[in-house]
Amino acid sequence: MSTPPPKKARLSSPSPAPLASTTTTASSTTAIPQSAAEIAVGITEYVNPTLPAWSGVLKQRYSDFLVNEVDQAGRVVHLVNTRPPAQADRGGEEGKNANMNRKRETTNAKPTAAAVAEVGEKVALARCAPGKAADVTTPPMDNKDSRSAFHALIRTLFNSKLVTEATSDDPPCISIQRGSVQALENDRRRSRRGGKNHKKPGGFEELGGEYCHFTLYKENRDTMEVLNLLARLLKLKSGGKAFSFAGTKDRRAVTAQKCAAHMIRADRLAGLNNGGEHGLRGARLGDFEYKPYGLSLGDLKGNEFVITLRQAQSLDASVTLEAAVKTCVDAVKRSGFANYYGLQRFGSFDVTTSDIGVYLLRGDWRGAVDKILSYNALLCDQPVENENKFSRDDRERAEACKIYHDTYDFSRASSTMPRKFVAESAILRYFAERGMPGDGKGKGLDYLGAMQAIPRSLRIMYAHAYQSFVWNHVTSARLRMSRTAVLPGDLVLAEQKKPAPVEEVDQDGEVVIAPVDSADVGGDGIQRARALSAEEAASGRFAITDVVLPSPGWDIEYPANPELMAVYKEIMAAEQLDPRDMRRSVRDYSLTGSYRKIMSNFIDDEISYEVRRCKLGEQVVSTDLEIIEKDEKMEDVQTTETEEQEEEMVVVIRMRLGTSCYATMALREVMKGGVVAFKPEFGR
Repeated sequence: MSTPPPKKARLSSPSPAPLASTTTTASSTTAIPQSAAEIAVGITEYVNPTLPAWSGVLKQRYSDFLVNEVDQAGRVVHLVNTRPPAQADRGGEEGKNANMNRKRETTNAKPTAAAVAEVGEKVALARCAPGKAADVTTPPMDNKDSRSAFHALIRTLFNSKLVTEATSDDPPCISIQRGSVQALENDRRRSRRGGKNHKKPGGFEELGGEYCHFTLYKENRDTMEVLNLLARLLKLKSGGKAFSFAGTKDRRAVTAQKCAAHMIRADRLAGLNNGGEHGLRGARLGDFEYKPYGLSLGDLKGNEFVITLRQAQSLDASVTLEAAVKTCVDAVKRSGFANYYGLQRFGSFDVTTSDIGVYLLRGDWRGAVDKILSYNALLCDQPVENENKFSRDDRERAEACKIYHDTYDFSRASSTMPRKFVAESAILRYFAERGMPGDGKGKGLDYLGAMQAIPRSLRIMYAHAYQSFVWNHVTSARLRMSRTAVLPGDLVLAEQKKPAPVEEVDQDGEVVIAPVDSADVGGDGIQRARALSAEEAASGRFAITDVVLPSPGWDIEYPANPELMAVYKEIMAAEQLDPRDMRRSVRDYSLTGSYRKIMSNFIDDEISYEVRRCKLGEQVVSTDLEIIEKDEKMEDVQTTETEEQEEEMVVVIRMRLGTSCYATMALREVMKGGVVAFKPEFGR
């Protein structure tokens, strides 16, 4: 599985000015200035407005944008191998004997048993330490069988309440942590459910648990798109619900993340890697391991991004590219960047997800459905010479939407709509399955029911996108007031006595924390914020990185600064909405609100860069799959000299960001707005 052949980017000019680079949405026929798109959703300010600007082309190849999940222990997820665990999935007497042998090895492994005793002591001490989680790491263990035995002993002795993971060290250590409260509760609930194969010899209990965790590697595919494909290939009655994951990943990228499959054996999953043209395309599965718990949205620390920016150049003639990149990276590493919701939060079509959210908050269900099924008429009936300008999926989507709006022929529209468009497909299927005849007017239809047919994580994302729209605008207003100083009336998160539970997470992996009245600080573990007095703001105890702003909701504390409150009211009044009236009769759209820090930074200050010259379009960074395939072939890739090729300057940025942070917003600050989005020609 290789990335497409390199294509030369189309720049709007040989030297694009900062804040004037161009991008094109899938349903648009004209270039839209990126700065205009950002301004439209409230992204206007820089923390370091005087930094030198430099430009580069983003996402020319899928492999120019690598995203690897960072788990809760801080380890970067990579695809390492695509084979099922040895012996673990063998059935019959052979599998039973293998499991019995493994049990004997575990029982007789004295060094491992001693290590377990030591771990138990450390965990007991950690439990007694206030405010600390049990987090213990073993000495290096170079024997794989010993590590397997250790995993099994920990699981048995601590009744699966501790989570063990092998580290990436050489030789590996084993990290032991407490399982999350949610994971343990899920485990208890699901283990009560059990299953006919759960406890018999060779069953899931002996394998290690009824959840098969695996690494999902994908290229230019959505997370849910791939998981739904897995469900179809495996013919699962439960569909994509059999799979869980910690967060979604970019589509136009090469990504690796952890997923879990409930009551599905590793050999079935691994077999999909060899499906050929009719099997698993654009993705690979690997690193299979059985555990007694699944995954939940938000069960990650963040993501590592490795981004290649092509045709890089300084936009200041007096500053070299190397000097500009170094100055910007060093400055942003010190200061952080504005924690805006990026453009991808608002969708890639003419109608943004926040537009749809407005209709939902107004209770206009037909308006919301019509917005989701809106389309650009210019995509329909394209002449042959224009076929390469738009993807086939986008053209078919437009055609399906046109059928809906022109005829209300739900069956025909549903069969025309590509499966990848989840919301549109769900709506059209809902109408088609009810046998409603098309009357050309669409009156009397159950539009609310159609909206509820959309997967919940997606439909609540629309309302959250509108909250994000408002939050961006208010954050820009706050940064204009001061980029560095804490002001009276600013909100900071109050201290907590218990971990805050995750009440909601939408399809973007955005964790929505439910705040309540701040009078009882931390009493029930729910996140709260409070306004700072003038004395506190001037005390030096708080920094700009502590300041939070709320998204609109009925159960949050708004900032005490009247200027910022005026921005909330003004932005929302334009849509006939009120920030203090966010309760709705439909629970999904009755928004409690949430808090988000206005500034963000890199996990463990992890950001680095490389400036280099390469041949035009040459792949600079190897993907996980390419590394595996190279190792399996056990041979170096030989490059043969050909005729002289044109060269280009590239900048490779490697950075780690926390959950819900947008890499494009970090790049925006580092490049001073010089990102040039690549415009693909889909027929090539």
